[in-house]
Amino acid sequence: MFAGGPVFAGGPVFAGGPVVDAAEDVCTTPEQAFERHFSMVWRSLRRLGVPASSLDDASQDVFLVLHRRWLDFEHQSSLKTWIYGILLRVASDHKRRARRERERWSPEVTEVESPTDSPDRIYQQREAARLLHLALAQLDDKERQILVMVDLEETSVVDASEALGINLNTAYSRLRRGRQSFEKALRSASLVKSEDLLGPPQGPGPAPLTTETNGE
Repeated sequence: MFAGGPVFAGGPVFAGGPVVDAAEDVCTTPEQAFERHFSMVWRSLRRLGVPASSLDDASQDVFLVLHRRWLDFEHQSSLKTWIYGILLRVASDHKRRARRERERWSPEVTEVESPTDSPDRIYQQREAARLLHLALAQLDDKERQILVMVDLEETSVVDASEALGINLNTAYSRLRRGRQSFEKALRSASLVKSEDLLGPPQGPGPAPLTTETNGE
């Protein structure tokens, strides 16, 4: 199930943008890193629980840190792993700030959609993303972090353990527990209907089915 990310009856949760081949993950400037890895950063921040209202700021913060520390990157790990270490800290900061400000996560926000997708495809992507985010929200941060890295962003367990600062055995153990927790949470999330999230109808008659999003 996890070879290419969680799979539903209609196929993968979502394509989520192109996967960067490690062999091609060569950027010589911060600007190139931004162009190549922005989508991964935005998705990962969302999946790690950064509120929708903070996603743009958090993404910018990741690349501001990257730009400031660009000359510190010693190529001892992949660029993606190094960036992920930065975004983990940024995600933690923004989640902590959101809790202080009593912001709440909005489950209607989905993955970034392609403007060329058909309406049916967009609906499927939104529904799959809704289930994914509901399930991820039920995991603790440690399980969520490694699950997002390995099973959703297709980072190796070795690179994930390096980015998270844990040994390899701990990484495998945490990933196994995370997958078990995710399976359980996903079954629970699948029982939550879209109508329950959108709230009761306003006024007489049935409420129109709307799934407006800000994108992820």
